Amino acid sequence: MTRRAFLLTPAAAYAAPRPAVRLSFSTYATPGLEPDRALDLIREAGYDGAELCLMPGWPTHPDKLDAAARQRIQRHPLAIPTLIENFNLLVSDADHARTLDRIRAAAALAHEIAPKRPPLLQTVLGGKPGEWDDVKDRMAARLTDWARAAHDSRLSLAIKAHIGSACDTPEKLLWLLETVRHTSLSAIYDYSHFQLAGLGLEESLEALLPHCSFLTVKDGRMADDKPRFLLPGDGTIDYKRYFEILKARRYRGWMLVEVSRQLQTQPGYDPEAAARQSIAHLAPLLKNAGLRG
Repeated sequence: MTRRAFLLTPAAAYAAPRPAVRLSFSTYATPGLEPDRALDLIREAGYDGAELCLMPGWPTHPDKLDAAARQRIQRHPLAIPTLIENFNLLVSDADHARTLDRIRAAAALAHEIAPKRPPLLQTVLGGKPGEWDDVKDRMAARLTDWARAAHDSRLSLAIKAHIGSACDTPEKLLWLLETVRHTSLSAIYDYSHFQLAGLGLEESLEALLPHCSFLTVKDGRMADDKPRFLLPGDGTIDYKRYFEILKARRYRGWMLVEVSRQLQTQPGYDPEAAARQSIAHLAPLLKNAGLRG
């Protein structure tokens, strides 16, 4: 290559390649911080991206983000791969209609802050443990409405199983995806919920990974027969083995660190410390597995 050709080559061609696994942290874990400070904190901790929490009461709720705030988010160096909401399929018809409006509001925000690559929206599904057989058909019908609203707004929707909900196993989540069969829908893999239910890492990951748009990580333990969620590395999840499986399956994509509300409401909770501790645990293990530089 001549010197002239070198100088005319876009700088992006010489940029360091993206790691196979990119790490993100959610403003769900920073409820007391304004969006600009939250994003700066996440970037300074070493993350590649940030998730915006759109739940009522959070500073990143769509109603609290004016045009100037949205422009600052768009210009921020961090990628915004995901948004998070907290929906429930088993609500009244009126509340269901409001959920559809919230999906549309999330889509509008997604296209405004990242018009070339809008973030997807993730949510849990609601319901109570043990009632699956009675409510699964209603859940599928309502999920179809969610998927259509997302599709019409050019938004992708990701859903996950939760130990405290009606959909609490990989099999139930896969049943919903198979029953609804919509291109706007995908799954999220969060092993903490399956571990606390006594399910194995390899079998649950193998079942869900082909259907997942991203991964969520945190740890957990049972206390007094109730789930208690922890930061990654504070529990017993074997992340070394987890990442070896991802490497073998050639996974490339986002991994979101989630900080449970259980931790956020503890006295002395520090979101910056939580962000730094989590990446300090995960990044070396990802590097050793060949998934991150």
